[in-house]
Amino acid sequence: MRALQPDPLQAFTARTEVGQELRGTVEKVLPFGVIVDLGDGVAGLIPFREAPSRPAVSPVEHFVVGERIAVVVTKIDPAPRRVLLSRPQAGRHKGVTSAT
Repeated sequence: MRALQPDPLQAFTARTEVGQELRGTVEKVLPFGVIVDLGDGVAGLIPFREAPSRPAVSPVEHFVVGERIAVVVTKIDPAPRRVLLSRPQAGRHKGVTSAT
């Protein structure tokens, strides 16, 4: 059944550009990064090396599952179905688009 439905990553890629700032919900905190739900069946990863001012030693203390956060799309890679994100830097991006 799932194969018959439109691919949510294709729709995301069509409407989203690298550098665009979005809002998402922290879904999981893992040893290597944070999974952020961007809505419509798409999730992205903030690798801890990309999280400014966030030490990789104890990331759990800095991200809360269910928390709404602003993120910036840094890479959309359709082949391995990967969306990489980072945290926005103050004043760098013009607007925030709600992803959900």
